Amino acid sequence: MIYGDSEFELALPFEEHIENRLFQMISSAEPSMAAERGRNDLARRMADLVTALLEGELLPPTDKQLKYAVAIARELSLELPAEVLQYREAMTVFLGTHAQQYRRRKGYSSPAAVAQA
Repeated sequence: MIYGDSEFELALPFEEHIENRLFQMISSAEPSMAAERGRNDLARRMADLVTALLEGELLPPTDKQLKYAVAIARELSLELPAEVLQYREAMTVFLGTHAQQYRRRKGYSSPAAVAQA
């Protein structure tokens, strides 16, 4: 990949038939408009996908996650870090780290019981 003046490598685990097709598309010496459109479309779609993945990391937590995290923090006397309140990914880590202890302390035997509470 090349971005501005930077060039970097990112290994993508494609199946062999996809890797072969991608190689043909990228390395094609065809000067045709169809080949160029195909490469441009591929580049645009890859950029859209990478953008969506990276922006997904910056999504805020859901209201349900916030309520659950506050309940956990109160019960376990924990401080909620700012990034947990701002970013869904950090919230997911927080909940994954503390939810089981919270459920045990509250006497819940399963995640389904938590949903009913």
